[in-house]
Amino acid sequence: MKRVVVYDDVRHYGETYAESLRRLRVVTAEFDVECMSHKDFTKEMDELERRQMRARRKKTMVESPCRLDKTSVFVIDFDLLKPSDPKIFLTGEVVAYLVRCFSECSYIMGLNQYGHNAFDLTLRGHPESYADLNVGSKQLDNAGLWGGGTRGFRPWYWPQVPRYLESFQDRMNDVKKHVDDPICEVLGIKDVVKLLPRSVSEFIGGTPSRTTFRDFVARSGNGLRGRDKHADVDTIARIGAARVSKWLERLVLPGQDILVDAPHLASRYPSLLEGDHSRLDTWNKTTDLGTFESLNLDHEAIEEFRFKKDVWLSRPAWFWQRLSECRKIKEVSEPWKREATRYVFCEDSSSFHERKYCREFVAESDSPYVRRFLRYFKDVDYRPKVRLFQ
Repeated sequence: MKRVVVYDDVRHYGETYAESLRRLRVVTAEFDVECMSHKDFTKEMDELERRQMRARRKKTMVESPCRLDKTSVFVIDFDLLKPSDPKIFLTGEVVAYLVRCFSECSYIMGLNQYGHNAFDLTLRGHPESYADLNVGSKQLDNAGLWGGGTRGFRPWYWPQVPRYLESFQDRMNDVKKHVDDPICEVLGIKDVVKLLPRSVSEFIGGTPSRTTFRDFVARSGNGLRGRDKHADVDTIARIGAARVSKWLERLVLPGQDILVDAPHLASRYPSLLEGDHSRLDTWNKTTDLGTFESLNLDHEAIEEFRFKKDVWLSRPAWFWQRLSECRKIKEVSEPWKREATRYVFCEDSSSFHERKYCREFVAESDSPYVRRFLRYFKDVDYRPKVRLFQ
């Protein structure tokens, strides 16, 4: 059984978060859920800091057992200031860095750094954060985050945690096999890397077309930091798998102009959609986060454009530039005959709705496709509000 470990320096909050997860059948079917004590947390941080110092000194020593090495998902609150304990003066972000770089934990979820129930209107997802995902405490027990269904608030930029864990080992293995190969070649995006805006490409290094996984982890500033330069292949694999995946998910994909996912593709090219286009459920069948075969799209027409390294993304995607030039697609060969539809895809519900019930906003991306839609839930804190259309 996989394990979720929750920590908040206020024990009551940690227990409350853990109990909220235990009430979700979709969670308990796959995970044991535990609340870490303050004593155990201090012990874990001491060990990770020792590992950090040994790595700086390039020493190979037998590591002490670490509970986080056997943790699938670590949920860490951001504000960890504990005035009664002068030894602890950390933020969840510092902890996330130590856990990502010096433990074998697979997935790190940051809690409350950006609000208790916020939606990120930029869609960038704080790529500087070493948490794989930042959520609010009111969102932690959202079944949609853990692989269950939901009819309400469920941001499209969330992965499904169990599926992420399934693919994480595959990504690590990919890095191990190609540790000194250029990242963009390994991912199969070398032909489009020149199209990446500087705000996207600079995350992986000054010369993204030549940056290897080893280079990224050691020198980009988004892997190991400061004097933490020494890393063995296993460490490079863990950091590279997590951080490069986040780069793809939160910087490359959101623009929907380098890679495009199924609901955004169907919105632009309805002719690829199989089924009755007048029915809402036909459109919503494109929102499944499983394999591309599970989507009701004309797969044969667009197979050559598919992003084949699909373990690196939480959803199927296709190369937009090449696809947009394919004259086999009706909207490309006859753009004046494009089908009108009353449905739009909403980024905060991961589903289509009638346009008259939705609100528009502008995402933060160097892309022509920044105008997006929201179902807009009243109890959600949409940030920054300046991006909402009035």
